[in-house]
Amino acid sequence: MFNTLAHAKLVFNKKLKTYKLVVAFNTHKTTVKRGNTEEVKYLFPVQSKCAYVSGDLLAENLTAELARALPVATATIRSNNIQFVE
Repeated sequence: MFNTLAHAKLVFNKKLKTYKLVVAFNTHKTTVKRGNTEEVKYLFPVQSKCAYVSGDLLAENLTAELARALPVATATIRSNNIQFVE
């Protein structure tokens, strides 16, 4: 199994009140100025170009849903090095 770093984020769907787990290798790190501070943001490609996009995860049971989705994501992308970013 490869250990290439992949970035992951949770995308919230307001209409359905669900989340999606999006994992990508080809993210771009940028800095955004907010007042006197700088925040680091990661730009993800469109979901069709990402390495893995989960189905809808229920918001009420998010920790249990993530516990089920992460092993599938690591098997799909063949890497166990996933870092959650904003």
